[in-house]
Amino acid sequence: MQFNTYTYAGAHIAVWLVNNPSPEPEVLAAMLDSYDVHQPVTTSAEVRALRPWVLRLRGIFDASTVAEKAERADELLVAANCRPRLVSHGPGLPVHFHYAPVRTGLAARVKALTAAGLAHVIDDGAGPRLRACRRAGCGTVFLDTSRNGRRHYCSVRCANQVNVTNHRLRQRQVHGAPAT
Repeated sequence: MQFNTYTYAGAHIAVWLVNNPSPEPEVLAAMLDSYDVHQPVTTSAEVRALRPWVLRLRGIFDASTVAEKAERADELLVAANCRPRLVSHGPGLPVHFHYAPVRTGLAARVKALTAAGLAHVIDDGAGPRLRACRRAGCGTVFLDTSRNGRRHYCSVRCANQVNVTNHRLRQRQVHGAPAT
């Protein structure tokens, strides 16, 4: 599936935050910089300010229906005071969306960007691709960017662990050994 890299940046940042809920400030800054978030200087206070938000982001991935994901994303848009604007950073530079002004501070901008990114994914019909890994005990979330959109595990490693476990269970059942 083709994704708009700019509008989906917020969704990818949301995935990263959910999977890394307490990053070091410099690690968060580097990740945000990799998605062209302007002025991603972060402090420990900003990381702490994002922790409750990360729990709310997780709720979208854990929702069982697209309607529930959409409802939660809409709540996040309101909570983040997301107000899209078209911005250019100088003459001759492209115009693009900002979801909160730079002067609002990093935590507010990250909240608006992640809420908008997840909303874009859902609006584009890709809401079912916002998933949590199905391997028991994993908990990693991901945006399924595969062509057919049928990934159920965050990684090949998790998929293999589930498949090996299922294979061993079937072998025990075929050979009469008690299942454990």
